[in-house]
Amino acid sequence: MKKIVITSILNKNEKDAGPKAKNDDRTILVDYGFTPLNIVAQPNKLKKFIFAKSKLKKLIKENAADEYVIQYPLYSMIIIKELILAIRKYHVNAKIVILIHDIEFLRIRKEDRRYREKEKNMFNIVDALIVHNDAMKKYLEQQGIKTPMISQGVFDYLNNQELIKNKEYKKEVCFAGNLEKSLFLKKLELHSAKCNVYGLPKPEKFKQGVIYKGAFPADELPKYLEGDFGLIWDGSELKTNGGVYGEYTKFNSPHKASLYLSSGIPVIVWDKAGIASFIRKNNLGITVESIEKLDDILGKINSSDYMEMKTNAENYALRIRKGENVITAVKDCEKLLFK
Repeated sequence: MKKIVITSILNKNEKDAGPKAKNDDRTILVDYGFTPLNIVAQPNKLKKFIFAKSKLKKLIKENAADEYVIQYPLYSMIIIKELILAIRKYHVNAKIVILIHDIEFLRIRKEDRRYREKEKNMFNIVDALIVHNDAMKKYLEQQGIKTPMISQGVFDYLNNQELIKNKEYKKEVCFAGNLEKSLFLKKLELHSAKCNVYGLPKPEKFKQGVIYKGAFPADELPKYLEGDFGLIWDGSELKTNGGVYGEYTKFNSPHKASLYLSSGIPVIVWDKAGIASFIRKNNLGITVESIEKLDDILGKINSSDYMEMKTNAENYALRIRKGENVITAVKDCEKLLFK
């Protein structure tokens, strides 16, 4: 059976982990037997339209397959729409699976009703969806999505660095991400604990106990992480996850969770986050309502309980370093579609 994985190619800052999730999934699926088909992102609306109406059809016609996995989003609604139509036209019996990395109407297009309907309609014309987690699946079902959905859980993360081995619990956390939208860090103050921060842009100054450690390419970052826990938090507030991206964590599986866990680091996550139940169930960290009293939270964890979470994280790291989550999700889709 011929299988193709379709991925958009963007020019990204090498110290931005943005494209790593798609690059990793493409690598994993190619190793599993898929053929890669890359679509170069077009710089403006006119070029997107021309590409969608001419070159894209030819590209799909020449690349026949029984199964297409499209890594979504492709950063152009017209391109993904024409892509699906071309597959339906030229390869009538082929199955189309959308592997969701982000849903724009849950994130940056939340108030755009027209875009919301376009995105929902697109999800309903393919054969299967691979979603982040059960919270995202439930929400999409409530929004009228009828397409069969498979929950992936946490994203895989190809990581060749050594696992972080903490021999003792030091009450340290690390945070890696886009510091421009992580405004809560400016309010965080620690006295008995410490937070090591990684990312861009370089901050002017943090309060006591919060230390900037620099920015590193996504593939190298794991070897520089220092901390007993990896912090997953968004927005400008300490008492809750706030703003557009904070609300988004109710449904998504943040890629930084995969970064931490692939390094063998347990996580601290908002108790209303989409992955909170998964973290609790597998004892891969702790869930909290607020990080206003992070000193106290870390102080209440004893060494024995921490080391149990640490061992679980190290074991789980082996799974996502091998790409087992996306492969399992694709296999589950294939069981549904190729009976």
